[in-house]
Amino acid sequence: MDPMFQKHRFSLMWPDYEAGRAREEAVKNDAVTRESQEIMERDVNAAMILEGMELRSEGRDYVLRRISDMITDESVIFYRQAILRDFLKYPEIEIMANSDLLPLTMQLGRMEKTNLAHDDDVRKTVWRMELLKVYVQAVTVLDRIFCSTSRTFESEGLRKLCELITGIVQDPSYSELKALLPKLSDDIREIQSVTLGINLDNELHPVESVLLSISEKPIKKKGLLANLFGTRSNEDRYFGIGTFYTILKDGSAGTLDAAIMRDLSSVMRDTFKHLADSLNRFERVESAFLFELMPEIAFYIGGTHLMKKLQNSGLPMCFPTPLPMEERRFEVKDIYDISFAIRVMADTGITKLDNVVVTNDFTMSDNAGRIGVLTGANQGGKTTITRALGLAQLMFQAGLPVAGSSGEISPCDRVFTHFPELEKNSVSEGRLGEECVRLEQILPKLTRYSMLLMNESLSSTSHQECLFIATEIMRYLRKIGARALFATHIHELAENIPELNREEGLSDMMSLVAGVDETSGLEVMTEQGVRKFSSGSKRTYKITPMPPQGRSFALDIARTYGISFDQLLDSHNKLQSEG
Repeated sequence: MDPMFQKHRFSLMWPDYEAGRAREEAVKNDAVTRESQEIMERDVNAAMILEGMELRSEGRDYVLRRISDMITDESVIFYRQAILRDFLKYPEIEIMANSDLLPLTMQLGRMEKTNLAHDDDVRKTVWRMELLKVYVQAVTVLDRIFCSTSRTFESEGLRKLCELITGIVQDPSYSELKALLPKLSDDIREIQSVTLGINLDNELHPVESVLLSISEKPIKKKGLLANLFGTRSNEDRYFGIGTFYTILKDGSAGTLDAAIMRDLSSVMRDTFKHLADSLNRFERVESAFLFELMPEIAFYIGGTHLMKKLQNSGLPMCFPTPLPMEERRFEVKDIYDISFAIRVMADTGITKLDNVVVTNDFTMSDNAGRIGVLTGANQGGKTTITRALGLAQLMFQAGLPVAGSSGEISPCDRVFTHFPELEKNSVSEGRLGEECVRLEQILPKLTRYSMLLMNESLSSTSHQECLFIATEIMRYLRKIGARALFATHIHELAENIPELNREEGLSDMMSLVAGVDETSGLEVMTEQGVRKFSSGSKRTYKITPMPPQGRSFALDIARTYGISFDQLLDSHNKLQSEG
């Protein structure tokens, strides 16, 4: 079959078209998985990825769905990474796609919808001709973008796209269509206006009408000067003497419209027959692939925006090497929370972040351990690194660049989160009951290939109860071999790691600490920038593998803001004495 008439089963997102579309459909129809995915995306602030990608509104849902696919095949991840590298290499692709290709595909989309409104053969034939004209223009633009000899693509995806487009362009049927359309358009351009004769009755009601003439020129409104001075010319017959009415927007115009089309079909019978016969063999031209291609191109354009935005701010971005799922490894150097970086730029206007955002090296592996218990100072970056880990895993599995200078990551089958929720506990359960219900919904679903991110979970109960429940969960995670990070205030849990690691399990635990510099004052990021305090301990936001330090620095923060017991009592007494 000629390439122009084939159903093109090609995707820039999936090297295997059928398997990819099946995966998209399965995720779309799995309501339970979709709900937990939405919770996880909310907890790690995944929406900020879309802000950083600067996507058009029509592309945001598509990109979020592709993030939700949670690809586990490292070959698919590599396929997307290679395409994105080519997009980064040739930034003119974005310019041509936005200025030339997008308007044409949007026009094609509108025309596909209007086909349903055509109830006569003549208009359907003319509509088909116009659709093919836009199709040829779109293919021409695609050929210019992806098949130019000035661009050499390394990715399999863009090379295959070029082969597809080249096959269409070099198809003799395409060349025939491209040569035929201008000639057919010239025939139709002879019908730019019609002149009607209308007979009136004695009371000036229209009673009969007849088609008087067909013209290749449209009738126009007569100019003001011509009306005032009565100038005449041979063109007068193309100017109206009254008011123009948009009759096709009037529901009562259907009869007139049908009558005009009936007379045109009769008078121009040979022209329309020639048009229909000429287009008949192009009835099966395949244009649907263009509609599938555009959101995929938008995905890669958004990826280039995100990477350049953060690199220009002084922060590193990288494409981690995809590892086999069996290795269950995560290793990224200079990782940071992308959502935090994008929000800082949006809220404060700061464009250089290399001295604002702190990066860390983070590893989950056989040697380092796969279950991290993260303790340390309040406001020391525990939530931030937890979110950074989730975002990195999500973006990696979508084939997007990741926050960091380099990395190696194994795909997860799922990423689960357990973050604090707004107060919504029932009278019967209380906050601890609500937390346990949520954990019970998550924990049995974990596999050795899953990742769990827990942020201050079980903080609603007593310290001893919290330690007991957390220990049970850690033992379970070790046994099944999942990857996890638990940001917590339970220092005793971290202290018990050596003992817990002696139990039989598929993953070891590791103690991580969010550090402070007790020789410097506290610094806090506000909407006005970094605010410094002379008292307290400076948060370094550096996450270090080490034994727990045994304090949360909550009193330290209280003293910094003047709300320790002594400070509050002193302030109270001063106010009372002044009163």
